[in-house]
Amino acid sequence: KTDKERKAYAKIAEKELRDEYEGELTNLTISQGKLLIKLIDRETGQTTYALVKELRGAFQAVFWQTIAKIFGSNLKSVYDPKGEDAQIEEILQYILKGYY
Repeated sequence: KTDKERKAYAKIAEKELRDEYEGELTNLTISQGKLLIKLIDRETGQTTYALVKELRGAFQAVFWQTIAKIFGSNLKSVYDPKGEDAQIEEILQYILKGYY
């Protein structure tokens, strides 16, 4: 409810997520990372940049956006299921229907 409680909760949640997924995420290829950025936007309705900014602050968001740009990615990428991400959406729909 308070800002202090929110920060404490975020810190605990971040540690749990790091413990569970950090190994897998550090081994992603650049193209897998780009796909993950798109899928995060699809699932949350917010760009990865906005999420990092909200949860970690503006400085961290700018820092990670700079790193992403160095590797040819963009944390501000928006998922477009009817445009450039139509093939991804088609594959996801097959998966959700149980074809894969």
